[in-house]
Amino acid sequence: MYSFPARNLSRLAARIVALTAGLGLLATGGAATSLDLSQATVVVRSGTLPAAEQTAARVLVEEVRKRTGLNWPLSTAWPKHGVVIAVSSGAAETGWPRALPRRPGRDLPEQRPEGFRLAVEGGGVQSAVVWIQGADSRGALFGVGQLLRSLDWAKRSARIASGLHVATAPAQPIRGHQLGYRHTANSYDGWDDKQYEQYIRELALFGANSIENIPLQDDRKSPHMPLPRDVMNRRLSEICARYELDYWIWTPADFDLKDAARRAAALEQHERVYRDCPRLDGVFFPGGDPGDNPPQLVLPFLEDLSRLLARHHPRAKLWLSMQGFAKVEVDFVHTWIHEKRPDWLGGLVAGPSSPPIPETRARLPQRYGLRDYPDITHTVRCQWPVAW
Repeated sequence: MYSFPARNLSRLAARIVALTAGLGLLATGGAATSLDLSQATVVVRSGTLPAAEQTAARVLVEEVRKRTGLNWPLSTAWPKHGVVIAVSSGAAETGWPRALPRRPGRDLPEQRPEGFRLAVEGGGVQSAVVWIQGADSRGALFGVGQLLRSLDWAKRSARIASGLHVATAPAQPIRGHQLGYRHTANSYDGWDDKQYEQYIRELALFGANSIENIPLQDDRKSPHMPLPRDVMNRRLSEICARYELDYWIWTPADFDLKDAARRAAALEQHERVYRDCPRLDGVFFPGGDPGDNPPQLVLPFLEDLSRLLARHHPRAKLWLSMQGFAKVEVDFVHTWIHEKRPDWLGGLVAGPSSPPIPETRARLPQRYGLRDYPDITHTVRCQWPVAW
């Protein structure tokens, strides 16, 4: 998972490279003319909408209001006059009086998972439509992010290039950030849940689809925390549910797994967290950093965790890194996976001091994922240190 320090949305543009590299972007539009959006209406489909599609429209209205002071109305009815910003997802008919013309061809970017199409149709303020059509509800959210980054805005003003056309889909299925609410953090242990939601929102607007928390490790109490850790853990899961982002937790065992009492206590802790989370998609167990248990102990522990996880989140998966494993331990893991083929395993994670990614991918059955977990947020002692 990628990560970078907190910034306002307007400052995040300089850090977009890690999230947008290889997106397969198609963008056209002339810079000479632009469409005035100061009197625009945001239109969404009527009825029960997916969470991310509802959130996408609300976020668009809120973020434009913050920056420009414009109060775009949010409606399910198509206005008779004025510019429309239409936000929708999926291939279902919306019942609107106009529709975004379909492009010929198969496997278009806007048809792939989490893809979207952003198109400005028409040039007059009485007839123009800005279309945000997501392949799915997450795609609609990412399309709103693209629109916000494409606006030319100032106080009481918002404009967009006439004829703008963007069609894109993510190159990678997991694009996330680890935001551990714990004492070790040097800033965000002082954030409240509203600050976390704003930061997670901004990550999503730039294409992130996963957030990873650290709910158990480092039990020191921070004097800066506005909320207890268990409360914030639940709030972060709730935020991810509203935005339809995957919620992961990072849960090492920095004790000897042969200690039966501590092992049992850890299982109870895990189940409390699983039960308390309204959304949970992945549980990442680092084999090392921290932790120094051999895979002969780690894998049975993960089997026990999988049964607890299935009680509360049947679709969630467990993931394992082999950080610091010796060759014989790496071989043990691969042999075990090939023999057992567990359904509860999502895949392996390549973190610092893990075996090389190409080697791991070659040995891992294709049914399992492989997640890159680069250490890019430390600056002195890390995978890629900053010089001087």
